[in-house]
Amino acid sequence: MRDQSRITSLARSLGEWADRPANARFLREEQEKVLTDSASQPRLRPQVPIAAWMLGTWHLGHGFTRVLKGDARGFDEARAGQALRRCSLLLRQRHQSSRRRGGTDLPFSLSQATLTVLLGLALDDPGAEPLYRLVESIPDRKIGGSDHLERFTRELLALRAGRRSTVPAQLGPYQEVLLHWHSEDRVLALRLADVLDLHLEQAGAHSGVFEDPPCRLYPVEVLACIKVRQWLELPIPKVEHALMFTNLVTMKPRGAWPSHRIVTRLERELTLG
Repeated sequence: MRDQSRITSLARSLGEWADRPANARFLREEQEKVLTDSASQPRLRPQVPIAAWMLGTWHLGHGFTRVLKGDARGFDEARAGQALRRCSLLLRQRHQSSRRRGGTDLPFSLSQATLTVLLGLALDDPGAEPLYRLVESIPDRKIGGSDHLERFTRELLALRAGRRSTVPAQLGPYQEVLLHWHSEDRVLALRLADVLDLHLEQAGAHSGVFEDPPCRLYPVEVLACIKVRQWLELPIPKVEHALMFTNLVTMKPRGAWPSHRIVTRLERELTLG
């Protein structure tokens, strides 16, 4: 009951965030204008990656809110939001590479990259492969000792690519998932449920990586694990946790990955760049 109460509170909070007129105006309307105007106004070009991230965050959160209310078409909006955020990170990387050859600073935060990779896996993002390669190439020295989810995400990408996970000690609470990756389904399911307890704790406190509004209720790390296991044709554990029983999990996206005019333009820029 305690978990259900937390989920009800988080769902209400997300709905209020998505319905707030100021958020719709700033995150959606103003950022759409920046991205639309940038096609003809070069002075706006440096603002494009940030505008894409903010607009993507809006569509992710608003889309998931629609799904929570029973509208499966909200997944299309959420998938468009994922594509915008993925383009944002890749554009930032390209901009840095063109300005400073051999630069060592990351052009985005590790938490942004981590969530976008996990969402890409969970939502079957067909355009995320360049981002996966980029995140896999981040030097270990750039990942702090407390960046547990970030390291875990890279291990998932390694498994998906057919490489054996090293199960580094710096995985923190996520280490048990990889240690039991090939255990009985029920054992792995318990370890994944433990991960979701941590997710719910962090989301409720609005601290850590899950302070990102769209990801507070979406069990992105467990869904990413499930998709990687499907990719590898491994058994899928049944995870018994309150986060796995909201519409965000029990309902599924319908149809092919949706098109979005701004995403199409940004992806073309990345291809030509």
